[in-house]
Amino acid sequence: MQNKFVLFVATLALSVTSLAQTAAIRGVRLSGSGCSDSTATAVITPDGQTLSILFDNYSVEIGDGSKNPQALTLQKDCHVLIDVDVPANMQFGLQQADYRGFAAIPDRAYGIHRFTHITANQPGNSMKDARIMGPTSGNYVSTVMQKPGRFAYTVCNQRSQTVDLFSQLSVSYLPSAREHSIAMINLDSVDTGVSTTFKLNWRACR
Repeated sequence: MQNKFVLFVATLALSVTSLAQTAAIRGVRLSGSGCSDSTATAVITPDGQTLSILFDNYSVEIGDGSKNPQALTLQKDCHVLIDVDVPANMQFGLQQADYRGFAAIPDRAYGIHRFTHITANQPGNSMKDARIMGPTSGNYVSTVMQKPGRFAYTVCNQRSQTVDLFSQLSVSYLPSAREHSIAMINLDSVDTGVSTTFKLNWRACR
């Protein structure tokens, strides 16, 4: 059996301008009920362009036969704080996020995968809620793509910036549910593995 791990990939997708070529990921910190530095392994490539994280605890399940048999709803979250070296006179905003996960949701239950990103001096930007209604079982894909006019860019002339990629997983039963068979949603599928890809959009400071 394969180990229960998720492959997280954050890639700096640089624009054609040469000013962005010195951008690099310099560090990552994780915290939350679904992830932490002790339950995940982060690897940054030597050129600072790619970040890979292996999770082993980002899963939510409730119902009969689960670790939480009495719960009617349950949620976990994860903050991925990525430190980025920003070239002079440049700023960036999140352009795209791709999530692939697995959910097994019975009748009269649902799962939610919520994604929010936060950058310095910018309010939280709730970009996507993926609601998965039961009965269903299988992989799901959630793609977030910001329109060019809606990018939330970082501040200018601050060489070290941090972007907070915050996600939540939850499962719940509807009030009308009479049976509570197991309901789960996770980002650690043993069948397919799971990848999360983030792309950044760059521009000259304005």
